Amino acid sequence: MNKQSDNLDDGDEDVVVIEQRDKRTYLYIGIAAAIGIAAGGLIGALLSGQRWQQSYQALEARYHQLEQANQKTLVDSDQQTHLKIQQLSKAFDQKLAEQKSTYQQQLDVLNGKIDQLTQEKTALTKQLSKEKSKITQVNKVNNRLNHQADLQATMFERSRELFQKELKVKQSLESLEQERDTLQQKKKELKKECDLYLQGTSWDAHSDACDQQDAANERLGKVNQLIKVNQMDLKEIQALAEDLGIE
Repeated sequence: MNKQSDNLDDGDEDVVVIEQRDKRTYLYIGIAAAIGIAAGGLIGALLSGQRWQQSYQALEARYHQLEQANQKTLVDSDQQTHLKIQQLSKAFDQKLAEQKSTYQQQLDVLNGKIDQLTQEKTALTKQLSKEKSKITQVNKVNNRLNHQADLQATMFERSRELFQKELKVKQSLESLEQERDTLQQKKKELKKECDLYLQGTSWDAHSDACDQQDAANERLGKVNQLIKVNQMDLKEIQALAEDLGIE
């Protein structure tokens, strides 16, 4: 029993030792793994650092290349832009000069037309002044002619009236003269008959012969007065006709 117990105790000790060894082994393995991981990380870090530095250097070199290319592009672009601006400025100046020349030619033509129109206006103004002077003279002549026409119309009317009056006076005078001649002849006959009646020597004498003689003498006196009046009127008419220039 004791021997078995000892064997059992020895077996237990071996188990404990093995277990302890297993734990130590795991610990060593864990430490080794940790050291390996750390070493691997360190090695990876070193490798990664070298790669990053290489990448950075490559990127920096690329950046410098791009910067130089960009600067060159900018310089080329500036030169092209400056050249383009010079070309556009030259084309603009040329176009402006052409437009200015065209406008100057048009302006010269317009100034020539203005000068021509000014001369024509001056000539027309002088002509208009002359025409106004002529119109003034013509108006004066027309006024004078109208006045003369009015006078002539008045004279014609007065002449017509004078002619009519003269004709009436002449007709009246002629009639009065004929009546006067008749009365003078009748007056002689009535006087002779009146004398015979008063003497009583003739039975042919009428009793009213003396009354008729008196009436004939009275009428003859009036006729003679009317003849004188008509003769005076006729002389006055003839004098007016001479004043008016009527023949």
